[in-house]
Amino acid sequence: MKFLNKIKAATAVCVLTFTLAGCSDYLDVSDEIAESLTLDEVFNTPTYARRWHANLFGCISEYSSIGRNQYDGFSGAWVSMCGETTISSGGWTEMTSGFTAATAPFHRWVALYEYIRDAHIFLDRVQPLGGINDQYQLTEADVNRMKAEAKFLIAYSYFSLFELYGAVPIITDIVDPEDKGLDFARSSVDEVVNYIDGLLDEVIESGDLPETLIKDPTAEGNNKYRLNEIVRPTITTAKALRAKLWVYAASPLFNGGYPEALEVTNTDGKHLFTSYDANKWVIAKERLEDLFQDTDQHGHELFIVTNSDGSINADESYYQLFQNYNDEILWATGDNLWNGTTMEMNTNPRDCYAGWAYLGISQELVDAYFMDNGLTIDDPGSGYQENGFTDVVNPCNENKRVDANVFNMYSHREPRFYASVGYEGKSWHIQPIGKPDYTLGFAKGEGCDNSSGDNPRSGYLPVKFKNRQILFTGDYIRSWARPSVLFRLADFYLYYAEVCNEIAPNDPNVIVYLDKVRERAGIPGYRELAQTNKKNIIGNQELQRKMIQRERQVELAMEGQRYFDIRRWMICGEGEDADQTVFHAMNMNGFKDKPIGSSDSYFTRIVLENRAWRRAMYLYPIPQNEVQKSRLLIQNPLW
Repeated sequence: MKFLNKIKAATAVCVLTFTLAGCSDYLDVSDEIAESLTLDEVFNTPTYARRWHANLFGCISEYSSIGRNQYDGFSGAWVSMCGETTISSGGWTEMTSGFTAATAPFHRWVALYEYIRDAHIFLDRVQPLGGINDQYQLTEADVNRMKAEAKFLIAYSYFSLFELYGAVPIITDIVDPEDKGLDFARSSVDEVVNYIDGLLDEVIESGDLPETLIKDPTAEGNNKYRLNEIVRPTITTAKALRAKLWVYAASPLFNGGYPEALEVTNTDGKHLFTSYDANKWVIAKERLEDLFQDTDQHGHELFIVTNSDGSINADESYYQLFQNYNDEILWATGDNLWNGTTMEMNTNPRDCYAGWAYLGISQELVDAYFMDNGLTIDDPGSGYQENGFTDVVNPCNENKRVDANVFNMYSHREPRFYASVGYEGKSWHIQPIGKPDYTLGFAKGEGCDNSSGDNPRSGYLPVKFKNRQILFTGDYIRSWARPSVLFRLADFYLYYAEVCNEIAPNDPNVIVYLDKVRERAGIPGYRELAQTNKKNIIGNQELQRKMIQRERQVELAMEGQRYFDIRRWMICGEGEDADQTVFHAMNMNGFKDKPIGSSDSYFTRIVLENRAWRRAMYLYPIPQNEVQKSRLLIQNPLW
């Protein structure tokens, strides 16, 4: 069902035009008060009170904006910061040249403490307002729901601080940002986690949030959802955040695996990071099982498109998952730059009517995708080759076109690869008018080569999230409104496999939940691979751990999660599984008719960038100017 212009947050940010007052430190609140409008006046007017509440939703991170000039700590910077993608405007300078605590550009610190303070003011001030004939009336039920949402957004804001910085100050009172004596020490990781967990428990037990976004389980398509409330949290959303919180808390970065962090103390000697606690995995498992009881009750399931014979259409399942709201989504917003032309054109080939083609995918991500037989490219018997060319069916093309003379590297790969990666020789979703044999070209002399500043640099274009009906010409559609997915069920199935593996590697749920995701992806599960003697990881904790991490890399590619995953796993060092010191690509200085592997051939792996990774980057630095003006605030380790 078409989704054009339907996804709008009921609480769309509708900020009052206030004159700024107060100082600029991290407890200040932008747009809080004006010379002509006091807080009393704001919270005695239903319209203004609703706008204040709407502004709280600005704390939400949206990861779909992975192009240049759209980066901040709340958007798609993390996709490039973890080596999934690159851009043509000089690459990713923060990772190639490095940064310091004083120059780190992608902070959330100041903004999130502003949102937290705004939320506390709202909780303190809001009350039922207006008469029965006032269209903006705030009833008692409205106020109770909005308060629960404010508490959820405080919890979410602290989680967003936690995943980036680790231990942070917890501020529960409404303090005056003009007070020059204000100073806060960091709370410990355990205190932060328990505080967030307690807030979410209050929200869940309050009964003031709807259980789910689903309004009518019997309705068809998007008619079953309250899409005008897409961004507003539900009980399901709160349980999902609570489960994610504990998976993070149990992970090595926050659970005793970062020796340098264990040495960090506040000025009073209080340790901010604690030694390993196996019980955190147990709590994470409980939280996930609580979530699944909820999702099962409310009809959430992996989004699957079936063929006429009832078999899974893996390509359409993975493609359509991101095009319309569906039962797999546990939380989303309508704030998605793919909805207009911006991201579509950023990822469009230059020679296909309209496009800049300046976003590229790393060779590391390309290599991560499985083969169609479910094996990795390195597994014995996988069939992977880099020694010739063959014909490849493009399942994403409107006519399932057979592309001739495609590099063997791209043949017999899994459906998620074709749905996500634009590679040399791949036909477009729709053949351009008058170009029946059009294919993507990144080698010298081709349509997306590096003769222009706008090029993907790596020899690949991302096609995940793109709408296959868009063609920037004639009567074809030119935009398509999509939800920006924040939480989806596959993510939490893979969390569950991870948690079960850390507690008891022989737990059958490790493989059950891995295989749920692989089945939808159209590749054999690990149970089948073991039964056919092709690969057996079952019961081996280390092998299962590696495949869980690999599955998350592929399933959640370019969704903004990998930056945080590889850090919480602590696998970023040189030679490790998520080596952040190097970024490989195909040779865009080469030609497609030169011998494979030669220095003048496109079909040669190259080091595109050497990256400035160091162990300090496991945690983001607290803004140095905040540390310098405080007597109590301690910097993260190694910065």
